[in-house]
Amino acid sequence: MHAVRRRSFAAALLVTLLFVAGCTGANSAAPETDTSENSSGAFPLSVSHAFGKTDIPQKPEKVVTIGWIAHDITAALGVTPVAVSSTSSDAGNGYSPWFEDQVENENNDELPLILTQTSDGPDYEEILALEPDLIFAPHSGVTEVQYERLSEIAPTVPYEQEAWLSGTWQHVTEFAGTVLGESERAEQLIKDTEQTIADAAAEHPRLQGTTIAFGVNLFEGSDQLSFYTSPEDPRVALIHDFGLVDAPGLSELEADGFTSSISLENLNDIDAEVFVAWGKPEQSQRTLDNPVAQRWAPIAEGRYYFTEDSDMTMAMSAPNVLSIPWLIEEGFLDDVEEALDGGAVIRSAP
Repeated sequence: MHAVRRRSFAAALLVTLLFVAGCTGANSAAPETDTSENSSGAFPLSVSHAFGKTDIPQKPEKVVTIGWIAHDITAALGVTPVAVSSTSSDAGNGYSPWFEDQVENENNDELPLILTQTSDGPDYEEILALEPDLIFAPHSGVTEVQYERLSEIAPTVPYEQEAWLSGTWQHVTEFAGTVLGESERAEQLIKDTEQTIADAAAEHPRLQGTTIAFGVNLFEGSDQLSFYTSPEDPRVALIHDFGLVDAPGLSELEADGFTSSISLENLNDIDAEVFVAWGKPEQSQRTLDNPVAQRWAPIAEGRYYFTEDSDMTMAMSAPNVLSIPWLIEEGFLDDVEEALDGGAVIRSAP
């Protein structure tokens, strides 16, 4: 078996399985509104979404965000939320490092309240006490019942089509810009982030055209590996933006929700030059120790990059204008390139 080199980063351990349930692609068209001048930040405006329409009378200033991604983009647009959903992080404090940096160092604000989650959804009384003028949940699992209750507190904008379906990172940024009256700033963020991606890709020419299988390491008792295969999944779309391409064989797999799975016995049908996956440390070891998986070329030849780090997993799973630059700065592409050379890279949980 190829020797494994592990990388550690200082913070507390916290790896969650929530990533299986979120983040896939959706319609990337511009958000539908009833105000012809909304691109310039005009209010009032009416925003269409999965549960109907929401009227926003004026530019929001006290925003509560629910789910993934929204809090990052809201903060990047200069509006620090008053409360956010907890984010799985290595620090274990409910905030990602890129969100903390944006709020404290760029916006010069204090970190917002972490929302309490109950069996019925968010703590409505807690949100009511904050007196928000907008509740924003474009990448979330908010139900229609929860939407109705939240709408009694403040104008609420959930996802446009389906739960956990917010489209590309560009689209959800544009959507947030419209809702928050910061469309021009959103467009600039998109341009800047696309340039950051292009520059990073140019610095790693060997990755251009490299075939990749991107998935999740083995769960206990499983005899299958699962891969992300939808081109509209933001995880997959970001990988493509970096110049990597889907490994032959992936398109033949039948999708089951957010992933496509294949029996370990048929792994050789996936002709990947590099295997990228996330999971807890025991999942990494389970994959590496499995005698059938060991026969798959990326495992046998050490051409894999595993992350057991919650921050990196979240950055890969919910890419946005804050997390993408962080992922690049943290050496994701450097590590994938090293894995391509047989470096057997594992980014360990701290």
